[in-house]
Amino acid sequence: MIYYDKFETWAGDFRDLIVDLVGKHVVGNLAASSFEYVEDAGDYLATHTDILTASSEIQSWLQSREFCVFHGTRLLPEEILSVQRTGLQPLRATDREQRLREILDRHPKWFSVKDKLCEVLADVGPGEKQGRRERQVHFSLSRSGLVNGFDHYLTHGSEFDQHVVRRLFGDRSGLQLLNSETVPILVHVRINGGELIRGTHPYSSYSDVVDMGEIPGLARTFLDAWAFKTAKPSFEIAKLQTDCCMMQQVATPPERILNIEKLGDLAAV
Repeated sequence: MIYYDKFETWAGDFRDLIVDLVGKHVVGNLAASSFEYVEDAGDYLATHTDILTASSEIQSWLQSREFCVFHGTRLLPEEILSVQRTGLQPLRATDREQRLREILDRHPKWFSVKDKLCEVLADVGPGEKQGRRERQVHFSLSRSGLVNGFDHYLTHGSEFDQHVVRRLFGDRSGLQLLNSETVPILVHVRINGGELIRGTHPYSSYSDVVDMGEIPGLARTFLDAWAFKTAKPSFEIAKLQTDCCMMQQVATPPERILNIEKLGDLAAV
C-alpha cells in the first residue's frame, strides 16, 4: 500500500523505474545536484527521457499498485456511523436540506432566507452554478496537503455546504455554524492505480494530456517528489503539502475504508 507522504512506501521500486528510464549515471548526478524547486528536479529527469516513454512507464507503475487516499470533512456523530456502515456516498444536493435547516436555524438571519434554501441547493447542486460537486466524492493523495494545506474541509466541512451558506447570507457569517457540533475527520480509502489515474484526470484523461505534449500531472507528482527527495535526502515529502486531488462519481463501499481518523478540533475562522 502506497502512502504518498510516506516516501519509504514507494521510493525503492520507483527508483528502479527511474533507473530503467534514465540510467544510473543520471540518477547519480541527481543525487549530487542542488535544486531550489521540486519541479526543477523533475525537469532534470524529464530532459533525459521523452514524454511518451516517461508517461507510459509511470502509468504502468501506477496501475500495478494500491494507494491510500484521504477524504476530509466534518461530520455529526450519526454521520460518522453512517460512513462506517454504508461507506462514502456521492453528494446529492437534496440530501443536504434537512441537515442545513437544522444547523442554520441558529443563524440570526435564518428566518429571512430559509425559504430560499431549496432554490440555492438546486443552483449549487444540479445547476452547477458554484463548485460543481453534485454526484461527486473528492479525495487527496496527500494527507499533509489536506490537513496542513487546503484544510477548509476540516474547519467548515463540505465545500458544497460552504457555497450554499455563502449564497444564502451573502457573507461568511454562517460558516461558523458548519463547524458546530461536528468532528473533523479523515476517511482513509484504499484504491487501485487505475482509479487514481482516472480520478486525478477526470476531464482531460491521462492519455489526452500526453497527446498535448506533457507528462500528466499525477505522473509529475511522483516524478518531481522522488527527484527532489533524492537530491535532498533530508527533505520530508509531507512538507510539500501536495495538492493532488481526485474525484469519483461512485460510492466508496465500507470495505474499502481503511480508517476513519478523528482529528483534534480545528477552529473555524
